[in-house]
Amino acid sequence: MNKFILLVFLCSFISYSQQESYYSLYKYNMQVINPAFAGAESDLSFSFLNRSQWESLDDSPKTMAFSFSSKRKKNVGLGISVVSDKVFVEKQTFAYIDFSYQLDMDKTKIFLGLKGGGNFYRTSSINLEDYNPIIDPAQRELTRFNPNIGAGIYIKNNLYWFSFSIPRLFNVKRNQDISFGAKDRVHSYLGGGLELPLSKSLILKPMIILRKVKSLPLSKDAGVFLGIKNKFDLGISLRSNSSFSAMTLFKISEILYIGYAYETPSDKSLSNLSIKTNELFLSIKLNKLKKEILPEETVDN
Repeated sequence: MNKFILLVFLCSFISYSQQESYYSLYKYNMQVINPAFAGAESDLSFSFLNRSQWESLDDSPKTMAFSFSSKRKKNVGLGISVVSDKVFVEKQTFAYIDFSYQLDMDKTKIFLGLKGGGNFYRTSSINLEDYNPIIDPAQRELTRFNPNIGAGIYIKNNLYWFSFSIPRLFNVKRNQDISFGAKDRVHSYLGGGLELPLSKSLILKPMIILRKVKSLPLSKDAGVFLGIKNKFDLGISLRSNSSFSAMTLFKISEILYIGYAYETPSDKSLSNLSIKTNELFLSIKLNKLKKEILPEETVDN
């Protein structure tokens, strides 16, 4: 706990606090921030992500994300995305239903998406140590559900992909009380990447994710993956003024993918605190077998 408080104290002078969860493996977990990904990557898919941030510190951020999507008839995709985030005395769960619609194009696919759901928010400062003999009215428990909607667009072809989304379109006050004056602020995400074949077995995959929140500086995640024999990806990523990540994704079978990311602060002033981050990812993708219908043989009389 003492290390965590020291880290917050230091960061108050050199950075800004996060509200929504950060990820290293953004590309493989995009549905939680963009509903247009529902049904866009496979006929049926499940993904699970577990992120332990600043593992050496007590009460450090812990994030779990789950998404499910299904490609339906008439260019429609449906899905569910759930993110559970816990840090210090605060717990919140974002739960949404995702809808996407694919526009008919020749070579480029365009998906438009909508989210609907809300945030189950809970915070409690009752058990915090207090050296004041007078009861502090700010030490209490707050539980609230904040409904919201989101929207996004996803464009892809064989050479590139592009994503823009606002997972929550409205600012929501968590409580009118000044002691709990935090808000669910609007977050905007803009991302894109390329797939550049270097040889028959190597593909270079540069990408960038931009994240903007009002009153905070623009956050940039720039990275590159190297795809090897369509079996696994190796990559690195740098988050602006924040952290460096080393990442990998293994294709275990035609339907099962496992990913891992190791993240460490890029700021030298935080290196002595040994605040490392581990991120695990699992994905199952199922595609329907398309049977070819052969013409019946004709018999000459």
